Amino acid sequence: MTELKLDLELLKNKTLFQKIKEQSDLVEDLFSSLANDFPQKELRKIHQNAKGTKISKGYNLENSPYQVLDLVRDFDEQTGFNIRVLNWWGNGLFIFVYFGGLTLEKYIGSQSELTASYKNCDHSSPWAYGQIISKEVQEVGLKPKKDGFSQFFKQIDPDPEYSKTYSLIKKEIRFVLDNHS
Repeated sequence: MTELKLDLELLKNKTLFQKIKEQSDLVEDLFSSLANDFPQKELRKIHQNAKGTKISKGYNLENSPYQVLDLVRDFDEQTGFNIRVLNWWGNGLFIFVYFGGLTLEKYIGSQSELTASYKNCDHSSPWAYGQIISKEVQEVGLKPKKDGFSQFFKQIDPDPEYSKTYSLIKKEIRFVLDNHS
């Protein structure tokens, strides 16, 4: 049996953990600012069943910490719609767009703009991010499933400058919302 050892140098690296905390706080602040830019009143105009925005975080999404900004928050398999910005530590920054089956059918005509830059998740679970992102061949384009939800995603390349990343994500959310109404 292999002897397990604690990495005492890592455990004592206060500077590393302080930097991780600062970056985590920065992403949380970024998500909070974005959430404030899309108030419930606006989201309800776009999707009647909108439940507003929510920021959440955790420490074990397939063994990595994550932070999430959800806008709209309706995950009904037929009538739902959601925009999720996912900061997945060690994996990247992504935007996921969830459509209930009927919602996508209703808006498929106005979705042509999304087809150029979003990949079809084509997975039975909207939460299997590792499998979704690592899938070698993703179909680009919006094709509704025969029944149930459809989800599409795009990787976002953040800029080191906070304001540029903020503007980039805000523009992308606005793009999705404008093509949903």
